[in-house]
Order: sequence, then C-alpha cells, then structure tokens
Amino acid sequence: MRLFPAMVGAVGIVAMAVVQTAGVKVKTEYDRSANFSVLRSYSWLPTPPYTTQTSPDAVDRFLSVELIDAPLRATVDRALAAKGLKPAPDGTAPDCFVVYYAAFGATINANVLGEHYAYLTGWGSPQVGGTPTTALRVIEQGTVVLDMLDRDKKVAIWRGTATGTVDRDQTDQQRQKRMTSAVSDMFKKFPPGK
Repeated sequence: MRLFPAMVGAVGIVAMAVVQTAGVKVKTEYDRSANFSVLRSYSWLPTPPYTTQTSPDAVDRFLSVELIDAPLRATVDRALAAKGLKPAPDGTAPDCFVVYYAAFGATINANVLGEHYAYLTGWGSPQVGGTPTTALRVIEQGTVVLDMLDRDKKVAIWRGTATGTVDRDQTDQQRQKRMTSAVSDMFKKFPPGK
C-alpha cells in the first residue's frame, strides 16, 4: 500500500498557478509536501449537491446533473489518464480520491467546500481544529472546484478551480468545449513540481 509522506508543520505550503483563457479563469493549488509521484489510481467520490442561489424547488436545466456530471467526469478521467492515473479497479484501494463541487450564482462561501466529506486542505489549514478550507471567496457565476484527496488522511492535496465555465448564453456544445479547455488548463502542470 502506498502512503503519502507525513505533512510537516501546522500549516502546509501553498503553491498556486492561475491561467485565464477564453473567459475561463483557472487556478490550481497544491500541498508541496504531498508526493504526487506515487499516484497511479483514483476513485471518484459522489458529487455533493450543487450550490446555487436559486430556490431548491426551481428546475434549471443549466444545473442538471445530466448536463454537467457525466461530461465533466469524462473530461477529468481523460485528463488524469493522460497524466498516467487510472480508475482504481473495483475492490481495490485507490491512491487518491477525486471529487468536484459546482456552484452557480454570484457568490459561494468557500468555507462549505470540504464539509460534505469532512476533510481539510493540505495547505493553509492547521492540523488540529482546522476548517474544511482556508478562506472566504467571492466567486463569479459558474464555478467548478475539483479536489484530489489523500486517500488515508482525507486531506485535499490538489485543487483546481475553473470560474466562468457555465454561460447561459452558450449552447451545450459550447459549454462542453469550455469545460474541456478549463480541465485541460487545470492539468497542464500536473503533477505539480515537475
């Protein structure tokens, strides 16, 4: 069984990269103490409910799981495969977990990210008494946050954020193209430190 090296210190070191193309702002963050070279397999965690500012009873096709979930997962699967990671076979422990969050509206309280699975980020969070993430951020309409978690510690070791990926004026095919481009940008420098 592969184990990540222990994270040193009460606060992890944060590394960030920001890319902006075609109106999509992509940012990545990672824990510099995480050993990405041992990652060969992953498993998806179930997607938490999308965060939105609309009424819970409102039906909005732009927020549908059918429109977002399968295409996003397939896009991430292809990006991870290009980096040498494969889905863990059934019944075997993956090297890491992957989960995404989708938010629609003018803002999102980033403090809720990670609460669904009760994990911390591997950067900027104290090891004892920490919070699921480290900051409150105002995020533009249409944000997808992709986290990669340490399998054993349930700590996010990598995060990609794409803002502006959902545009209600575009066709489904145009949004899919932007989503594919955003995920590609997220993984341009993955694994980090290479």
